[in-house]
Amino acid sequence: MKTSLGLLVIVILWSTAPAFTQQDGASIMKKVLSKATWKDMTAKVTLTVTSASGSKRVRKIDMMSRKRTDDESDMLMRFTEPADVRGTGFLIIEHATRDDDRYLYLPALRRIKRIASSGKGGNFMGSDFKYYDVGRPKLADWNFRLVKSAHVDGIDCYIIEARPATPELEKDIGYQKIFQWVDKSNYTIIHSEYYDRLGKKWKILTVPGLKKINGVWFQTHLVMRDIQANRRSEFVFRDIKVNVGLPASTFTKRALSQWH
Repeated sequence: MKTSLGLLVIVILWSTAPAFTQQDGASIMKKVLSKATWKDMTAKVTLTVTSASGSKRVRKIDMMSRKRTDDESDMLMRFTEPADVRGTGFLIIEHATRDDDRYLYLPALRRIKRIASSGKGGNFMGSDFKYYDVGRPKLADWNFRLVKSAHVDGIDCYIIEARPATPELEKDIGYQKIFQWVDKSNYTIIHSEYYDRLGKKWKILTVPGLKKINGVWFQTHLVMRDIQANRRSEFVFRDIKVNVGLPASTFTKRALSQWH
């Protein structure tokens, strides 16, 4: 969940929405996923993957996103460093009523690879985030339940259980369930715990960095720990700019393959 449910972008672009009268799990998650008054945004991103032995792989990324409608957005990530991944691109075109389109551009092969719906469970660029995590999740993909309220590090939170709505999605992404800690003050996810299909705790997402820019809460630092494999992956966002006037042509397959 988009990068935890909905991570990255994304993930990053969740904010407070109008009040709902019924505080059940689904209505709380609608608030979490509602979009604020931003039109587009850019950021510099660092992805660091740390193995069980302690070795690190660092990737530098330029990220851009824009809102097409209230329920649809586009997101483009371009890898700039190191040299062996420079030029690699990842494009998401979101759809309100059907599966999103995900494309990966591989410069060494000079071709664009479409990530099929059944491929959302793959690891994003070798990290502990899945392709499904990188993007805004669809509420219809999940069944939500409000478990309880709790304080975490002094923050008053809702704890929401999310389970895949279909056996196909569970099989694809490998999550039997996810528990989300939602800050009651701004409806931002600050902690998530992921369980594998056998019901064993698999991964833990923490959010060490949050920043409010132009009225929008951004998750500026996300850490995903695979406690079974003793690995971790971190996204750090900097130089976040909102409403910069990105053209629609930025988010096309043609633009994805022509960037240098």
